[in-house]
Amino acid sequence: MITKLKQTKKTTVEEAQLISVKIIKENKDGSADAQIKFNKQGLETLVQWGMVSMLAAAVDAYAPKAEKSSKPTTKRAKK
Repeated sequence: MITKLKQTKKTTVEEAQLISVKIIKENKDGSADAQIKFNKQGLETLVQWGMVSMLAAAVDAYAPKAEKSSKPTTKRAKK
């Protein structure tokens, strides 16, 4: 059995992904009320970058802090 696939219109990343933010009201404290619209690809992008951001923050928070007084040790050949 031979199945033909429908050819879909090629789109660029900008056309396929939709994320738009509209500021509705600016508040006195500097914050704002906003409306965010996105399609499926935009939602996937927002979730992916949100996960990357959370993982980076966790690595920064839980990674052992190097002491400021310690210097990295390297072996260099004398010329």
